[in-house]
Amino acid sequence: MLPIEKENSRVATTKPLDELFTNVGQKFETETVKHEGYRFDYPLRWLRDPSVTKAIGFRRMKFVSVEDKSFPFIVRFHIDYISEGKRKMWEEIELIQVDLSSSLQTALKNIEDKINSCYAKYADEYANTESTLYVRIVYDKQNSQVSFQIYEDNPKKDEQIYTEFTAMSWYYLKRMLNQKVELPLANITV
Repeated sequence: MLPIEKENSRVATTKPLDELFTNVGQKFETETVKHEGYRFDYPLRWLRDPSVTKAIGFRRMKFVSVEDKSFPFIVRFHIDYISEGKRKMWEEIELIQVDLSSSLQTALKNIEDKINSCYAKYADEYANTESTLYVRIVYDKQNSQVSFQIYEDNPKKDEQIYTEFTAMSWYYLKRMLNQKVELPLANITV
């Protein structure tokens, strides 16, 4: 038994759990290795305090940097419409680079803006001024939930709109949002 453990064993405590913090197993190296993370130790004065008033705490914290600072989010837009009595199709694939180094709100706003720019591109190309199509991505801070809504104002009767997200893009987006997700098998169509 270590001397500091003998001191603590003489004092009764009312805490349900007690932990002794000694320098056993403690490394005093300042070198950091990337895959091992950043070394963090409590101050030695706190560690050497023999009283039982200190609660359980971290001995070391590990911060591992993420290699990937961004991931591609691929969206396929497919619109069937009738022009001059003939059925036509407009299709666009957009690669959106989601940057993880910025805040969550910034990343979601970037996705929303890119998708809306594709819808605006379709409206400009085909002079579709009667209907408005846009997407809103809303982040609820209280519940930590993200809702993805597609709005279409005054849609044409002969217009069918499909927005498809590649399966891996959706997988990475859900992982970014810390949601439980399994590897997908098929693309998601909205």
